[in-house]
Amino acid sequence: MGKVQEFEITFKKNKEVYTPGESISGTVTFKLGQPLQCKAIKVNCNGFCGITSKVNDTAWTEEEQYFNSTISVADKGTMKQGEHTFPFKFLIPGRSVE
Repeated sequence: MGKVQEFEITFKKNKEVYTPGESISGTVTFKLGQPLQCKAIKVNCNGFCGITSKVNDTAWTEEEQYFNSTISVADKGTMKQGEHTFPFKFLIPGRSVE
């Protein structure tokens, strides 16, 4: 069995749609079978909108990225065997008025 035995991302509010000004928060949890050296543990949040002209079509005709943000939840070091949980929180940018 490998070093990482379990991995899970859990959201505090498990919503499908978030609006500008809201925050997305949760935890990253993993279980290690043996110690693991790491450079950092980072969480990336990418928000975008996809547009299509067909119902239930997963191929977007237009796509617009709203934000792309990365945070570091743990720094360089050796993580001990066992379960580790790291909280994260992203703030969705507000709407810009043009």
